[in-house]
Amino acid sequence: MKTNREKFNIIATSTDTEILNEIAYRKANRDWLRKSNRIAAKVLAALKEQNMSQKDLADKMNVSPQYVNKIVKGNENLTLATITKLENLLHIIILADTEKEIYSVSEPLISYEADVKEPSYITESYYGDAV
Repeated sequence: MKTNREKFNIIATSTDTEILNEIAYRKANRDWLRKSNRIAAKVLAALKEQNMSQKDLADKMNVSPQYVNKIVKGNENLTLATITKLENLLHIIILADTEKEIYSVSEPLISYEADVKEPSYITESYYGDAV
């Protein structure tokens, strides 16, 4: 069995264009691949928690099991529509949504308009007197 150092040296000194192309692809797409991996972890955790298989999720999403497999491997560049569908079907939060982060999903969301208070400098003069 090869050590990690030996594997690295093979890759680093490789002239195999397939490996070099894969490295270039991962480097160019590092940011969204990391996010895709985080999404994959959330989806896998939700599936496990809900005792649901990837096939069950594929059926609910009306997609192939192979597509769900790409999602859970973290290699799929997901659309907003797909992310929203995953959130709704699995009852999880994938994208940061201020309202969903501040309030739990089970609580009714409070209208921000009702919560907004005017800054004190609008209702009070410079010296603290009411305007």
